[in-house]
Amino acid sequence: MMRHSPTHQGCQAFRFAAWKWCINTAEVLIDADGEAAATFYEQSGITTLDQFLPLEPAEPGFMRLIEIGIDHDYAMTQTDLGKPIIVAPVAPETGDNGVIVIDGWHRVYRARKEGREHLPVYLLTPYAEKASRIPIFA
Repeated sequence: MMRHSPTHQGCQAFRFAAWKWCINTAEVLIDADGEAAATFYEQSGITTLDQFLPLEPAEPGFMRLIEIGIDHDYAMTQTDLGKPIIVAPVAPETGDNGVIVIDGWHRVYRARKEGREHLPVYLLTPYAEKASRIPIFA
């Protein structure tokens, strides 16, 4: 396992609401544990993610409740669309489980701007999701 600060200082992290994940840990688990850590999908649909991206300005009089911040120039020039995005399963209090992209939003943005509808994806297993999660309220 990779050695890094228990506070994850210097790690790449993604936070959404009350959840936060260490991307470095997720990548190490995927490399070290293979299918025990994640299922690989060569082509997974990404069009449902459009609602979270600033692909077009919001309509006048409307605002997005959730919008992922994107550096347009970085997304369009520095991203590798061959690198799989990482998706984590999220278990809500009630209802069906959902998933959230924890690494790769700039790749999704670029792909959608270029008209692509699919990207390679790693879907973390519950074990890897939990191991990658950073406690926010400790």
